Amino acid sequence: MKRALPSLPATLHRAIPAWRRLVRVWRRHLGRPAWLALVLLALAALVQWQLQPSLRRDAARLEARRAALAASPLPGTVAGAPRGPLSVADIPSERQRGRDLETLVIAAQRAGLQMERADYSLGAATTGALTRVEATLPLSGNYSAVRRFVAEVLNELPHAALESLQLERANAQARELQATARLVLFYSEETR
Repeated sequence: MKRALPSLPATLHRAIPAWRRLVRVWRRHLGRPAWLALVLLALAALVQWQLQPSLRRDAARLEARRAALAASPLPGTVAGAPRGPLSVADIPSERQRGRDLETLVIAAQRAGLQMERADYSLGAATTGALTRVEATLPLSGNYSAVRRFVAEVLNELPHAALESLQLERANAQARELQATARLVLFYSEETR
């Protein structure tokens, strides 16, 4: 029975010349760049194999976070059905204009935005007995504060519309950004 199983050293001794022949043939046909590519491929496979557990942990953590975010309501959203168009009775009179402009300033302060000045212009709306007030507000702060401000204004003043929002950043690393919000507020004209 011992003769049926060749000894390990004898097997290795026969395998080494075969391995050397294979290496010589590959070297002749493939060349050094191919060998370098094979070594790099083997190293990449080894690195991938070593990083796989941490990649799986990160993927599981991100999936859990995504599921938690999907389950939680968005901050600043109002529960209930979306508002429909305003009726004429829902639009406030021109007397509320001062309070609404003050609401814009307070909303900017609550959001943590700096506002040096605000420009207001009064005009007639295109149809009906409405007055249109355009407010141009140059703001400075971070992006989330600007979003909070816009959401708060549009939720508190249903007769307001965001006409444009321009965002600028001094450079890519700057935390503060300069925003210009153009809001339009509609008021019903007072009949005397």
